[in-house]
Amino acid sequence: MTMTSRERFLTALTGGTPDRVPIGDYLFSRNLLKRELDHVPQLYEADAQVKLATKLGLDCMWIPINGFCGTEEAAHAEGEHYQDEWGVTYIKNGWPIMAQIDVPVKSRADWERYTMPSPDAPHRLKMLADGTRANTGDLAILAGVLGPFTMMYWYLMDLETLSLAVYDDPALVHEMNDAFVGWALASAARAADQGGVDAFSISDDWGSTRALLMSPAHLREFFIPPFRKLVQGLKSLGKPVIMHNDGQIWDVLDDLVDTGINGFHPAERAAGMDLAKVKQRYSRRLCPIGNVDNKFVMTTGTPAEIEAEVKACLAVGKVGGGYILSTDHSIHDGMPYENIMAYLEAGKKYGNYP
Repeated sequence: MTMTSRERFLTALTGGTPDRVPIGDYLFSRNLLKRELDHVPQLYEADAQVKLATKLGLDCMWIPINGFCGTEEAAHAEGEHYQDEWGVTYIKNGWPIMAQIDVPVKSRADWERYTMPSPDAPHRLKMLADGTRANTGDLAILAGVLGPFTMMYWYLMDLETLSLAVYDDPALVHEMNDAFVGWALASAARAADQGGVDAFSISDDWGSTRALLMSPAHLREFFIPPFRKLVQGLKSLGKPVIMHNDGQIWDVLDDLVDTGINGFHPAERAAGMDLAKVKQRYSRRLCPIGNVDNKFVMTTGTPAEIEAEVKACLAVGKVGGGYILSTDHSIHDGMPYENIMAYLEAGKKYGNYP
């Protein structure tokens, strides 16, 4: 029986065997939007993203809850300095995610003066509303929030300040984590009430390609508990939860799976996250998403090499269900169009279940 994209994606995410392996990816390519929709957006436009995903034959679309740091609420000129509602300072230097250049909290005194954005702000669910209205193809819609570690080391604080705080003022780290998780859950509850959301995705990068960004002991002390609270709070809304976590994270993956996440993206090949090992270790407990190398194969490989990589991922991932095909980060402007098409065509050609 042929499934809809939503049925296919949710079946795999929750450990089942759909009609074929779903394909899910972040679409971070304005070149692709121009080519397929004749449209070059200044902002991350959820309705355009949904239309593009439907045209390409993807099975899901990620749409952040407004207030997702790094995304713009208003367009800025290239090179312009600006602040978001969290008080984070950026230089406009890319699309759709900007890197920060300054953060609002560098001391306890800063935190005591700080005011969190309101989860009830009128614009909070604008992207989700735009995307769900455009979802005529019955895609699975993933509502995106950031996780506590990324908010602490990259946006509210920087890594240097956080590294000192875990020793000098550990209570401050716990207070800030609690405040952010409360904000994220309040915003997510509004998103669930609005409707059209099929799963939640927490973006929380804990590792580089070689190692964790913080010791396992400190992650377990400061960040596993609030992450678990966030996961369980999202699941209490009746939705499965995906964690996006780049890098080499083997030392804490057991801990993360134990928080109750349903899916793990992107199982980054270049960071040594072996798909066969993930499948074997967490069979029926975790749906791996990804493992098609987007740093090298998707950018510099040939269509034939990409087809071979997709087939290799499917040979491991599709066994027993519970796998979603994806690149190991996103479809971006550094990828030739013919490589993107080869990846998508191979996924549909070889992903079918008997």
